[in-house]
Amino acid sequence: MSTPPRRRRTAVVAGPAEVAPETAPPAVVVSVPATSANLGPGFDTLGLALELRDRMELVPGAASPRIWSSRPLPGGDGNLALRAARRVCEEVGAEPSFLLRLHLQIPVGRGLGSSAAAIVGGLMAANAWLGSQLGLEQLLDLATEIEGHPDNVAPALMGGLCVACRGEDGVTAVRLQPPRGLVAALAIPDRSLPTAAARRVLPARVPFADAVFNVQRAALLVAALSTGRTDVLAEATRDRLHQPHRLPLLPGLAPAIEAARTAGAAGAFLSGAGPAVLALCAPEQAAVVAQAMASAMEAAGQTAQPRVLSLAAAGARIEPRT
Repeated sequence: MSTPPRRRRTAVVAGPAEVAPETAPPAVVVSVPATSANLGPGFDTLGLALELRDRMELVPGAASPRIWSSRPLPGGDGNLALRAARRVCEEVGAEPSFLLRLHLQIPVGRGLGSSAAAIVGGLMAANAWLGSQLGLEQLLDLATEIEGHPDNVAPALMGGLCVACRGEDGVTAVRLQPPRGLVAALAIPDRSLPTAAARRVLPARVPFADAVFNVQRAALLVAALSTGRTDVLAEATRDRLHQPHRLPLLPGLAPAIEAARTAGAAGAFLSGAGPAVLALCAPEQAAVVAQAMASAMEAAGQTAQPRVLSLAAAGARIEPRT
């Protein structure tokens, strides 16, 4: 792949009143689901799409690439949606003359894939605007290149339950239908935890026994979710590689996981790098499980919001223009 050209200066706008083309009709509208990565033992490999969506609109005609967001975003080239959209333009040799309007619902810095949604949304919107010149595999490779790992971007792009890995020839991902009869009960702390901070606490080496422990449970988890064996999810979602190092970063995370299991969840784990905790459970149990997790966090001094989300079969999709 050739060296990308020098980046242009980007105008980033934080509020709707500052954007002149706010009322212009979009050329492309994309929605992208939230995601939960790792699912316990599947570090940087497993991901699950959740039915909570960010919406992105691409409006062509801006003199330079610009962005409007429903909430504050990092300035300059730091915005991932804008970076991703420009990356598509670089790949196909097109001029990045557009405005991106972001309508955001996914919490930032909570382990629910907000960065993956921004990346996939930017890629999808620009690609659709330019005639869909890039295929799914190319988009997945670009998304992983920007994100650094495929576990969130794969389900954000493809939906369902995804198993993904990076190799010499790019990213290989297999999508499975989300398991039936389960929903995601969540406790979402009010305090964020940047992924970079959660990665810094991970050890460079792990004991061989811990590696075997996780390989066994990651394989068991995929088998269980593929076949409906919810009775083994409590064991299949256990982990020794990342959660023991991340749980101490925020009060109440370990008690929340235990509270979910006590309240009847099939399995519970950190969502991605955290700090949200996700439990897989039957729909009729979900509200009780979510509240039990939030209460456990609050007992430890950490306020959190309980929430229940369906599992999303569809990944990023082009929506009708309104």
